[in-house]
Amino acid sequence: DIYFRAQVLCEDVYELTENRFKLGNLVEMLWEDFLDYVRRKQDIKATYQLLLEYDQGTPNVRLKKYDEKNIEEVPLYPVRKPPVDDAVEIFYSKMKRKDALRGEVMLSDIAQVFPNHHFTLERVLEILLIDFIVKYSKGEAKEIVCKFLSD
Repeated sequence: DIYFRAQVLCEDVYELTENRFKLGNLVEMLWEDFLDYVRRKQDIKATYQLLLEYDQGTPNVRLKKYDEKNIEEVPLYPVRKPPVDDAVEIFYSKMKRKDALRGEVMLSDIAQVFPNHHFTLERVLEILLIDFIVKYSKGEAKEIVCKFLSD
């Protein structure tokens, strides 16, 4: 449901703006907005609490972690597509190196205060996307959607 809602939103933005807009673009915009929040707030405890709050609503959706033992390494190029599974949707997205590093630094800062936290960069991206789509489906994300349309 989350994935299909996100796809529909991306298609709507594309139709309204006639600019290519994919799920990766949505994730990138959400990430940039989150990084801006973290920079302005400068409060690791508040950021951690925010992630915990948002994470509670998404127990049934999980990203595969890089450190899982049962996942074989897949070379970056060429991308090998996994077998089709109707219960799982996979999408690939790129991120600027500097933005990924900022996220890792934020997680490192969180680890200094909360050493046993379970967040990874992938999990934070997942939380942001799911939280946004849930808010969008309730009509609570109008400002962000307007930002998509104006960019």
